[in-house]
Amino acid sequence: MSNRTGRRGVSDTMRPLTRAPIPARVLCAIGATLVTLGLGACTESEAPSGAIDVRAVLGEVGRSPGQLVFPRAMTSHEGQLLVVDKTARIQRLDPDTGAFIEGLRTPELELGKPTGLCVAAHPSDPGRSALYVADTHYHRVLVYDLDADLSSDPSRPITPDIMFGAYGTDPGQFVYPTDIAVLHDSAGRASRLFVSEYGGNDRVTIFDIRTAPDGAPTFEPVSTFGVFGIAGEETDTRPVFNRPQSLVIDHDNQELLVCDACNHRVGRFTLDGDLIAWTGSPAHISDAPGDLSFPYALALLEDRTVLISEFGNSRVQHMNLRTGQSLGLYGQPGRSPGQLATPWAVEVMGTTAYVLDSGNDRIQAFRAPARAAGGDR
Repeated sequence: MSNRTGRRGVSDTMRPLTRAPIPARVLCAIGATLVTLGLGACTESEAPSGAIDVRAVLGEVGRSPGQLVFPRAMTSHEGQLLVVDKTARIQRLDPDTGAFIEGLRTPELELGKPTGLCVAAHPSDPGRSALYVADTHYHRVLVYDLDADLSSDPSRPITPDIMFGAYGTDPGQFVYPTDIAVLHDSAGRASRLFVSEYGGNDRVTIFDIRTAPDGAPTFEPVSTFGVFGIAGEETDTRPVFNRPQSLVIDHDNQELLVCDACNHRVGRFTLDGDLIAWTGSPAHISDAPGDLSFPYALALLEDRTVLISEFGNSRVQHMNLRTGQSLGLYGQPGRSPGQLATPWAVEVMGTTAYVLDSGNDRIQAFRAPARAAGGDR
C-alpha cells in the first residue's frame, strides 16, 4: 500500500448540508480542524505514544469491494467486521485479510452518509441478528436483517426491514443522529434503544421497543437527556453535550457510556439518563496521557476499561473511566503503518483491537490490552 501524503480536512465531513447551519456544528468543525492541523491543541510536549505494533493493515482507498473511502463507523458480528464509509456502503470484511464478504448500500446518500452502526437482536425476533444504522443526514434509524439483507454487491441499495425517525426536535424526531445502542432483556430480546444526535439537538433519546397489535415492533420515545452546551455549563440535573458521537452499553454495570466528542470527554450515565461521572475536560485538550481530543468512539473491555479512538490526537487511548487514569497509548499522527489519521472508531474482538484509520482509508489491527467485554451476536 502506498503512503498518501494528502491531508483530508475535517470540514468535508462536517460541512453544513440542506438545513441551516447550527452553531454547535460550526464550533465542533472549527475546533476539530484546528486540532487536526496541529493549531488548536495546547500541546505541552511531543506525542507520548509511538507507532502501533500492527498485526495487520486492512483495506486501501477505492470503491471496489474491500476498498474504503473515509470509513466512518465500525462494529463486529460473528467474528467479522462491519464498516460503513463515505460511499454509504456497509461492508462485511474478513478481520484477518480485509477481504470483502458481503454488504449493501443504504437507500439514499446524496445528503450525507451514516456515522453509527450497532449489532443487536432483531426487534421482531431475538433469534435473528440485526444491524442498526444511524442514517445521520436523513434523520432516521435503519434496521437491517443480517441474515437476509446483505448481498455480494456492496453498492446495491437495499431497503431496510425497519426505518423510523424524521427531521425535528420533538420526541422521536432527530436532527443528526450519530449512533445507536441496544439494551437486551433477560430473554435476549431487544427491549430499549438509545440514539444520540447533534446539530443543536445534542441529546440522547431513550426508546422502549414494543409490539403493535399486528406484531410489528414499535419504538416509543420515553425520555431524553442532555442539551447542547459547553462543558461547565451543566447543572446537577441537566447534562450538556457538544456532539455526542457514540454510545456503548456496559451491561454488567448497567451504564451507558457516551463520547461527548466536542467537549473532549466521555460520560457514564445510568440507563435512565442520570449522569454518574465525566472523564476528560475541554480545559485540557492536549496529547498528554489522560487528556482527550475529540473522542469519537470507544470499545469496552472485559476488565471494564475502554479503548477510545481520538479523532483529534490521531491515536487510541486505553483508559479507566472510573479513575481517569490513562493505561496506554496506541498510535501517532501519520500515514505509515502503525500511524493514524483522524480515527473514527475502535472495535475489539477477542484479543485483537481494530482501529478505523479513517483519514488513511484503512483499518489497522493490534493486540488489545484485554479481551472484549461480552461477545457480539
